[in-house]
Amino acid sequence: MPKATGADTPAKPHMLTINDRKSAQLTGVKEVLSFDEKQLLLRTEQGDLAVSGEGIHITALLLDEGRLTFEGRVDALSYSDASGLRHAWRGWLK
Repeated sequence: MPKATGADTPAKPHMLTINDRKSAQLTGVKEVLSFDEKQLLLRTEQGDLAVSGEGIHITALLLDEGRLTFEGRVDALSYSDASGLRHAWRGWLK
């Protein structure tokens, strides 16, 4: 059972599917913090997620449903607790 994120708002399940390192679909996305062709920083139900690669572009974003799809080469993924975002991603946010 998903945990509650607010008074009556249940958390959306978080799933990440990568297709041949060329595209990905995510659920449980709460916010897009930053993105460009080399990185994508997201707040998800399971913490903050950094995706690095080449040619990254968002092809679909439905925040009310918690869904995001992107294309581009995926080189690395890294999760961090939401509370540590400012410190953990300081080097990424240039």
